[in-house]
Amino acid sequence: MAPMLPAQQGAMRSLADVSEELVGGLDRVGRDAPPTSSKVTFVVVDGLGAELIEQHSGHARVLSRALAESGEVVSSGLPSTTAAALASITTGRRAGEHGLLGYSVLDPESGAIVNHLKPYPAGVTPGAWQPVATHFERLGERGFSTLAVGEPRFEGTDFSESILRGADFVPSHTLEEHLQAYRTFWDHAEAGFAYLYWPALDRLGHQRGVDSVAWRDALEAVDSFIATLWSMVAPDEQVVVLADHGMVDVSTANHWVLPSDHPLRAGIAQWAGEPRCVHLYLHDPADAELMGREMQAVLGPRATVVRRGEALDRDLFGSVTPGHSPRIGDLVLFAEGLTALYDEATLSPQSLQMVGQHGSWSPRETRVPAIRLPSSRS
Repeated sequence: MAPMLPAQQGAMRSLADVSEELVGGLDRVGRDAPPTSSKVTFVVVDGLGAELIEQHSGHARVLSRALAESGEVVSSGLPSTTAAALASITTGRRAGEHGLLGYSVLDPESGAIVNHLKPYPAGVTPGAWQPVATHFERLGERGFSTLAVGEPRFEGTDFSESILRGADFVPSHTLEEHLQAYRTFWDHAEAGFAYLYWPALDRLGHQRGVDSVAWRDALEAVDSFIATLWSMVAPDEQVVVLADHGMVDVSTANHWVLPSDHPLRAGIAQWAGEPRCVHLYLHDPADAELMGREMQAVLGPRATVVRRGEALDRDLFGSVTPGHSPRIGDLVLFAEGLTALYDEATLSPQSLQMVGQHGSWSPRETRVPAIRLPSSRS
């Protein structure tokens, strides 16, 4: 039952650490010490894991060189999924504190499952669900300018209200529009924080896999965008390229499905999370130890089963705010190898079609870049 958590997970700096260092430092101007720069920009490329940059260096020449020369590899934190990691980037806190503890988790008050990337259930409000002040809110209160750039469909969603509260949102359809928004903002703002988010690489990874021609073409487009952006960085600006997670390709042969009529299924009230990091909520939480042993025996090496108490004791999700701990499954299944875990009773055809996946604790999923783009302009 004891999880074999990769050693570097606890030793590496995390996205939350990098975020708080750079943007939290900006928030402390005039209090503790001056920041490195009063103009901080995060460029967040969804799905751009550090090992993917290294593996596809020929398609990411600029990113690969920059990672080697002015970057570091940090941990996404657990789970290695978009909702948790983006919230860490925009709050400077790990999942246990901001509360977005998976792709989907249980709301213990209503008993409903909250899918963070879809409209929240009735009664679940973004401000209460994710109570930590965002960098945009903290800086806005002190008079700093803030900007969030993303696809128009993200504007005003519950998830955006959870992680982008306080930002001036600028919709953008293309990488070229991202560049325009970035340069326009800093040509007028004297100090503040800009957040540029690009999801297309992750989308293609899910659809085609990270070993596909389509994904590599998308990576080349991102690499070209970074090269152009880098040439635009002024001396008084600090730009950092980040990713929320990496990705592994999972073949249909490695799908594991719990049958609806399996004896263990009768003890599971709710199945949530995602195929590489599943949250199981039991009808009787007192059965967690026994159910955990039985589930581990059924799964074998395909996954590691962790009870909620073990996850809390090991700080797998960072320090967990007491009110957030019931959101963690009574059992959490971390997929191992190239396995994806499904529930026959709740799976969708769309989920079975996903090639690229993430959420678990493998280095390929959790190792992400933090690349500084120093200005080359005089």
